[in-house]
Amino acid sequence: MTLWHYWSDHLETELTNRVEAFNASQSDIEVELTYVPYSELTQQLLISGTSGDTPDLIIGGINEIQFYAESGILENITDKVEESGLEDRMYENIAGIHKLDGEFYGVPLHTNAVGLFYNTDMVNEPPTTWDELKQKAADLTKDGQYGFAASAHNSQHGTASWIPFLWSTGSDVSDLQSPEAAKALELWKGMYDEGIMPQEVVNKKLEEVGADFYNGSIAMTIGGSWMIPTFNNEAPDLNWSVAQIPKDQTHSSVIGGESIAIGSGQAVEESWKFIAFMLEPDRQLEWLKATGNFPFGSEVASNPYFQENEVRSVFADIIQSSQGYGWGENHNDINTAIYSAIQDALAGGQSPEEALKKASETIEPLLEEK
Repeated sequence: MTLWHYWSDHLETELTNRVEAFNASQSDIEVELTYVPYSELTQQLLISGTSGDTPDLIIGGINEIQFYAESGILENITDKVEESGLEDRMYENIAGIHKLDGEFYGVPLHTNAVGLFYNTDMVNEPPTTWDELKQKAADLTKDGQYGFAASAHNSQHGTASWIPFLWSTGSDVSDLQSPEAAKALELWKGMYDEGIMPQEVVNKKLEEVGADFYNGSIAMTIGGSWMIPTFNNEAPDLNWSVAQIPKDQTHSSVIGGESIAIGSGQAVEESWKFIAFMLEPDRQLEWLKATGNFPFGSEVASNPYFQENEVRSVFADIIQSSQGYGWGENHNDINTAIYSAIQDALAGGQSPEEALKKASETIEPLLEEK
């Protein structure tokens, strides 16, 4: 059986180790890995679907499963998920982004999310609300130090950093002309205009803002759980922790990670054996330790490895209140409209209302097509 993936370096090594262990554990099935660059995976999958020659197994982005299912390149695996009890092991929000019309077309391998990283030498108690965030960030901005930073880059980095603030109001991309949406962008614009956020955030990706944080020039920042090893390696003496992103109405975050699925028309029974092997709880825990990722359900999240570590326990909680994009084939266009609105408001001289109106005019027709 062939398994397509886009991992390299450490992740590819860990996946290879587990494929070899599975192959050695039985004599009926042999899984072979095929590397496809991330930038090419979706196109190659669509081509394979057209030719009727999809791979047996596919590892892809957790937010792309619904799009792949809509495109007809994934097998419906609802029966397997339900019979195995795997659905009961998943958080409801994680299960939902693996379904199309109530049916499962993939399952998660692991998750990650974004949260509020803060320097504990500067911040005694992390802010929990927007008002607290702005006040604390203002108090900490002095002498070349900024109280808060988040990527406002013209890419997915900007979108992923800001959209939890939008969702926190109860709003979404479907109603960007609402007062709630404007309030979420005004929060960022206000801090940017007042010099609480550095002007360079419009040109910096998540990891670049993270570098400013671990170099000590930023007191608080929005960062991803995948950045934890970098912080530990690059700034071993830095005192920091992590918290939920401050809220308007509710705490929110963007769910990320990878999922595994079966190609349309391929052998479900044999493919599922490998999936079950990967997701056996003890084996999943070892996978998460090795890759620095997080669980998709409470069974593994309750392990002391997560609960007895301050940072890991916070992210394990954040993931339960996170959500996926669910934008399907319109993901790139919606993503572009969102990060363009952020840039227009922060650096382009537009009001939040003007910037979001422009984004809404792009997004609403796309949503009506679905």
